[in-house]
Amino acid sequence: MTQSNLPGLRPGAINFCWSYSKTYANVQEQIFDLIEAQLPPGTVSHSIEDAVAGAVNLSLFIRQGRELEDAHRVPADVILAHGIADKRYFFSQDSTTSLPLANEYDFLLVPGAWHVNRLIEGTYRKNPHYQIKVLESQIKKVGWLRLDPLVAEAKTRDQEPHHRLRLLWAPTHNVIPRTNEQTVDALAPSSLPGFKPHVKQMASRYIFRVSLHPRNRSDRKPTGSQLVWSDVVISDFGTMVYEAWALGKPVIFPRWAMDVETLINRNPLSAESYIYRNRIGLHPESLEEMQDMLDHIQNVLIGNRLTRLLKRVIRIKTNRKDASDLRGPGVKEFIAHYVDPERQGNDARRTAEVLVEIAHLDRYRN
Repeated sequence: MTQSNLPGLRPGAINFCWSYSKTYANVQEQIFDLIEAQLPPGTVSHSIEDAVAGAVNLSLFIRQGRELEDAHRVPADVILAHGIADKRYFFSQDSTTSLPLANEYDFLLVPGAWHVNRLIEGTYRKNPHYQIKVLESQIKKVGWLRLDPLVAEAKTRDQEPHHRLRLLWAPTHNVIPRTNEQTVDALAPSSLPGFKPHVKQMASRYIFRVSLHPRNRSDRKPTGSQLVWSDVVISDFGTMVYEAWALGKPVIFPRWAMDVETLINRNPLSAESYIYRNRIGLHPESLEEMQDMLDHIQNVLIGNRLTRLLKRVIRIKTNRKDASDLRGPGVKEFIAHYVDPERQGNDARRTAEVLVEIAHLDRYRN
């Protein structure tokens, strides 16, 4: 379906509400660009913080314009989270009223059935403390559009010789919430800084790269193509976990280098807590156990020691192998439930279609 197949929209019918956030400027640009590319020219407008009257206003931050102390009091109508990790995001409460912010949106765009079930049938819904009133008709499954360019890139031929396992450490940030970017310097729910002492050893054994979270790096850029480049990802509880699994990549959770107890207990009903409690995926308890896992994956994907030596000498370029079956127990079922695979690779288009559908409702046409 092309842009011309979308029902007609008036100019500026859809407005993207940008946040002042420097940390997520690149993420906002990527998401908004992906959606706008699927919409007819001239139908999208942009604003900083405040929504625009008469348009369908989309925000990527659930608190934007919603907090009582917020100087900008013109909030958006539709929320699409800037990241795909759960972290109880759609159950965020106003810091003053303690009421759920999700109730204040007309529509919630979510990646898959996991969020729908939790918002409509889950424990949070049944707990009167949270007072969730969102209706199922207000929740739209749209997959995860930031996967689109990664899915497309993963279909291309590998451009580098592949004689050792490619390992990417992509930790979630270790910034303490609401502390002006102060970081945890001891063991944290993130694998940063706990896994840092093992970096040199990993680099000597595998082809190793590090991609820090935008909040821990000066250029603020998201990981992007390095995820496609990798064979295996070491991570903890952020967007990288879900994107890697959706792309068929094994994710290793270095439990010995993390504060797992805090991760599980601070948001006990979150997807991340569920993953750790039920050991979905690969959960080594030591560096030695992790290396055994990595060596097994390397033998399957790259070959035994002799094969790897031969590949190194002749520098052969080969197609990427599917590692889906190496992701560990429970991943196949979980990720299909969490990120709707129905139109994977075309989720920006799917998101645009939902926004157009909303824009044609009477309340936005008048």
